This record gives sequence, C-alpha cells and structure tokens, in this order.
Amino acid sequence: MIGLGRQITQNTIRRSYSTVAPRKVGAVRGGLLGFLVGVTLTGAGSYYYLLDEYKVANNVIVADVAALQSSIANLEKHVKTLESRK
Repeated sequence: MIGLGRQITQNTIRRSYSTVAPRKVGAVRGGLLGFLVGVTLTGAGSYYYLLDEYKVANNVIVADVAALQSSIANLEKHVKTLESRK
C-alpha cells in the first residue's frame, strides 16, 4: 500500500509540471496584426500591378484606334480619288 501511494504522488507531481508555454492574448493579437499587415501589403501590390496593366492595355487600345483612324482617312482619300476620275 505504501508503494501505491508513492506512485500516485509522483504522477500528480509530474502532471503539475508542463513543458507547453501558456498561450497569451498578445500572441493572438500579433497573429491578427501580422495577417492584416500581410493582406494590406499584398492588396496594395496587386492594386499597383493591375493599375500598371490597365495603363498598358489602355495605351495599346488608343494606338489601335489611332491606326484605325489613319487607315479610314487613307481609304476615304483613295475613294475620293477614284470618284473624281469618273
């Protein structure tokens, strides 16, 4: 019986010591703050990337419209030349 009592006290002593650190509230706040900072930086980077892509695409469209206007002007000139020959 004495041996059994000794085992119980040793088990309770072992259970009272923990190797896991208690989780603090600051860790949750830090994790949330890190997440928000990461999302904000990623969003800002994506915004500027998409803005740059939009500008490039817009410049291409404007150049195509200018080329189309020039082509139409040349076609109108050619048609007027053909009509004046008749």
